[in-house]
Amino acid sequence: QVLDALMLLLLLLLSINKSSTNPLQSAIRMAPYRSRTDEKMVPSRCLAALSLPPGQLAPQVSPRPAITQRKWEMFGRAPSLSLDLQRAPEETMSSGDSFYDPSKPDWWNEARRNERRKADADRHSRIREDNERRKMAAGNVANYSSRGITATATGVRVGALAERDDGRYSRKQLSGMEAGVGAYYDDSKEAMDERKKKLEKFNNMDVMDMQDDRLKTKANLDEELEGKSIWDLVDRGTLMVGCCLILVVIVAVTIPVTLISEDQPYIAPKIPDPPSPSPTVSRQQDYWPIFDNLQRIAGGADVLGDPNTAQNRALNWIVYEDGMELGAEKDHLHQRFVLMVIYYISGPWTPVQGRLEWGSPVHECEWEGITCKPVEDLEQELNGRIEELLEVGREDGIKIDVPRRIINKLELRQRLVSGEVPEEFSLLYYLQHLDLENNKLIGAIPTPLYKLFNLQTLFLEQNGLTNIDSLGEYRHLEYLSLSKNAFQGPLPESFRNLKKLKTLYLHTNRFNGEVFDILKDFTLLEKIDIAFNEFTGTLPAEMGDMKNLTSFFGGHNMFNGEIPAELAKCRNLKQFQIDGSPDIGGEIPDFIGQLTKLEFIKIDTCAFKGRLPRSIGNLAELTFLDVNSNELSGAIPTTLGKLTKLKTLALANNDFEGNVPSELGNLVNLEKLYLQNTDLTGIMPEEVCGLRRESNGTLPVLEVANVGCDVECDRERGTGCCTNQC
Repeated sequence: QVLDALMLLLLLLLSINKSSTNPLQSAIRMAPYRSRTDEKMVPSRCLAALSLPPGQLAPQVSPRPAITQRKWEMFGRAPSLSLDLQRAPEETMSSGDSFYDPSKPDWWNEARRNERRKADADRHSRIREDNERRKMAAGNVANYSSRGITATATGVRVGALAERDDGRYSRKQLSGMEAGVGAYYDDSKEAMDERKKKLEKFNNMDVMDMQDDRLKTKANLDEELEGKSIWDLVDRGTLMVGCCLILVVIVAVTIPVTLISEDQPYIAPKIPDPPSPSPTVSRQQDYWPIFDNLQRIAGGADVLGDPNTAQNRALNWIVYEDGMELGAEKDHLHQRFVLMVIYYISGPWTPVQGRLEWGSPVHECEWEGITCKPVEDLEQELNGRIEELLEVGREDGIKIDVPRRIINKLELRQRLVSGEVPEEFSLLYYLQHLDLENNKLIGAIPTPLYKLFNLQTLFLEQNGLTNIDSLGEYRHLEYLSLSKNAFQGPLPESFRNLKKLKTLYLHTNRFNGEVFDILKDFTLLEKIDIAFNEFTGTLPAEMGDMKNLTSFFGGHNMFNGEIPAELAKCRNLKQFQIDGSPDIGGEIPDFIGQLTKLEFIKIDTCAFKGRLPRSIGNLAELTFLDVNSNELSGAIPTTLGKLTKLKTLALANNDFEGNVPSELGNLVNLEKLYLQNTDLTGIMPEEVCGLRRESNGTLPVLEVANVGCDVECDRERGTGCCTNQC
């Protein structure tokens, strides 16, 4: 379309240039005029031979020679096309001034118009009479009339005659007409006789002669055009202007299209799908067989047939909307139905970009958040329990048809699943992993959901759930996260059945009671996070039996007592946190140096006393040590200088005394050092200041170095390597 528009623009420019010739040339190249004297057709080339100097001709020629006398009269004037050079200028010009006066009435303007027309008619009569007299006087005059227009031409191809006082004619030099510039008029008797003969010959030509003459002229023009290219025929200026306009249009179109393409890549329009056959024709016959197959797992025919239930919506979706068009005999019909019931109860959910959402016309195992495995693989994992699981079904006897591809993991994290937990989850009784973390679930966990006997992972963190009384039914549970909910009170007794637990996250709730009365026998535990609750009691000696324990977070509870010595058996311990427990105290046990895998220790805001053990220097993997806000005393052990991976060292708000050990300068990865509110004195060692100073154009490693007011930070050289906080 753009190219077509450009070609039309170029053709328009060429046509404008072609039509922008002299008005006289346009007039004399019109169709043949009819002679007033002999009523014979005179070819237009006769007029082409009659060209007049522009200085005299242009002011006397109408710019619209093709308009008829009647049309000029409609405009209130009828200019003469006489080309007589002897006529006075006032005679040649029509009354171009407007005869309409808006201040006068219409009858007055109409009278003026009629007077003007009468004057013009009289003037035209005088002009015709004058022309007739001149034709009689001169033998080289041709009179043409056509369609009511009179054209009297005096002159020849290369010049015009101007009458002198003595009646003779002089030669005039042209400044530019069709005949060319610089040609002269020959007024000799021989030349005039020759021209007279030519005109008489033209006047005596019949129609056939004129037609032959036209054909000869056309043949001559064809010979002139033969061998010439379009470049020779087209006006160069017009061609250049056209090319420039085409270039401007191309640039104006290309740049916006390019910018749009960069921001929004072109996507081919989707080919519309052909219209699907009417449901009553293609799927209505499957409705009742599917209905009968599903009613036994949907709560009966009343529930399945009620249009206000999620079960009915799921049924209609499977029959009329599902692109897979499952029949009643399909092995995964039940599984697909249960998933859509869950979706209609708790959806719509937040979509995941680039993933197949629930309801897509593919197998449900391809939907976002769903992982499946062949039923044969599940049988190997369960070590013979597969028959019991699949034959018995749910506790109430309801069981679904087991598909060949069975769902073992359902992950709906951060999908904004809202409302109560749908009990339809329990129909997927072979489910092994269920993740509903960070949603908007509220209320208690439905009782049927506890019948997921095969469940190994249950993540319900960051919801609004309030009750987990029957949680102990998940006897095969290994990973449990209930953090950041609204649970309160002691853990239910059924919790003791979860002895296969490896990970337990209960933090940020309002649980209370002696939690370790239940957990002390959970020897398989690897990660425990029970912080920010109201648990009471002591850390039991049975913690030493948790040989696989790697992380323990128990801060901000109401524990009391001391760290049990049996904790030394937990050689895989990497993270230990008991901060915010003011009733836990005593001395920091020296065996802590034996837990060589420790990377994180946070025991601030407790009641620990005595010295910081020197054995802590054996913890080569340690990156974080925080003993702030205790009652520790004595000198800072120099063995801390061996903790080269340490990034944070917090010893503030204690009773440490003496000087800051220079060995701390060996902590090349140290980023934060807190020594304020202690009894330390002296000068900050040069080795520690070196950690704060730029070297080799790099930024300093030590970002924060806070010390008490008794430690001098500003040296004589004027550089401060620490900050005094009193």
